[in-house]
Amino acid sequence: MFDVADSLRHAFATADRRLETAQRAVASAGAGGSRADADAAMAQTAESVIFTEALLSATRARLQEIQTAAKG
Repeated sequence: MFDVADSLRHAFATADRRLETAQRAVASAGAGGSRADADAAMAQTAESVIFTEALLSATRARLQEIQTAAKG
């Protein structure tokens, strides 16, 4: 059986690392960083979330294609 998520496995690992890094940046900025640090951390978080959402959309589309093919 074809593993649908196999081709996305690296992207999921990247998304996980990006979110983890953003989380650390936000925590660091909240622990006494400057306003610029906080802004940069929030921008990094937003970028990570957008990447993750795009990845989830790609996954949903692939699963929908399989569902359609299985019904046909």
